[in-house]
Amino acid sequence: MKLLLLLFLFIGSVLGCEQAENAQEISAKHLEKQLAEIRSIINADTCSESGECRILAYGSKACGGPQGYLLFSSNLDVEALTRMVEDYNKAEDDYNKKYNVISDCMLALPPNKLACENGKCVQVE
Repeated sequence: MKLLLLLFLFIGSVLGCEQAENAQEISAKHLEKQLAEIRSIINADTCSESGECRILAYGSKACGGPQGYLLFSSNLDVEALTRMVEDYNKAEDDYNKKYNVISDCMLALPPNKLACENGKCVQVE
C-alpha cells in the first residue's frame, strides 16, 4: 500500500512539473506573439522624413529596465501602439516574476539619433 501511495505521489509530482513547464511555454509563446504583432504594425508603416521617427522602450528585463527600443514613424496610431507596448511590458514583467526569470542586467540605451532611410526609421551612429 505504501509503495502504491509513493508511486501516485511520484507520478503526480512529475505531471505537475510538466503542467508548469507547459504553462510557462504557453506564456512565452504569447509574449512572442504580442511582440511580433507590435513589430508587424511598425513595419507596415513608412516614414518620409527623419522628423517623423520616434522611439519607444519595450520589454521588461528581470533586473529592471527595457529590453530595447522600437523605432517607428509617427504616421501610425502612436496612442494605440503605446498601449500595445505597455500591455506587452506588463505581461513580460508578470512573466519574469511568476517564473523567476533571470536576465543579463545590461542597460539598454536608447538610440541617440534617428533617420528615415528607404521609408523606415533607423538608428544613425
